Amino acid sequence: MSRVVVNEIEAKVGNDITFNDTVKIDTIKGKTTAGSVTVQGENTATTNLQQGLLKAWANLDGSGTIAILDSFNVSGATDNGTGEYTQTHTNAMNNALYSVAISSKRSTSSNRSGSQHQDGTFTTAAFKSVFIEFDNDPFHDVDMAFTMVAGDLA
Repeated sequence: MSRVVVNEIEAKVGNDITFNDTVKIDTIKGKTTAGSVTVQGENTATTNLQQGLLKAWANLDGSGTIAILDSFNVSGATDNGTGEYTQTHTNAMNNALYSVAISSKRSTSSNRSGSQHQDGTFTTAAFKSVFIEFDNDPFHDVDMAFTMVAGDLA
């Protein structure tokens, strides 16, 4: 196995450097700004890699004692009462203006999961979600709650 140790690689002609096989790397940082890596998307569109990544997600069991079944960047979940859960981030968000998408599954005779929303309680460290029934709006526990968080990490 050969090894080349250098501080900088520069293209001999043009700006592109081509690798003939897989590139294995532990960390990618933007050259001009560490937190900005542009990725070529479809056709000519580009996107910022960091902006396009989910910053947290969770699969929660909301029935009985709440439990995190699987997650990323989620340190805990609190059962605040029937149909109300608070999810805490392992790494805080930069501000409370991030976006959350949630859905749920409820196994009842009506099998309606109802609607879900955030109650406006967003902090850099956590957010609260509330689950209600479609027809008469009572809060209810869900068997499964699924959350995704997008925004800027602190």
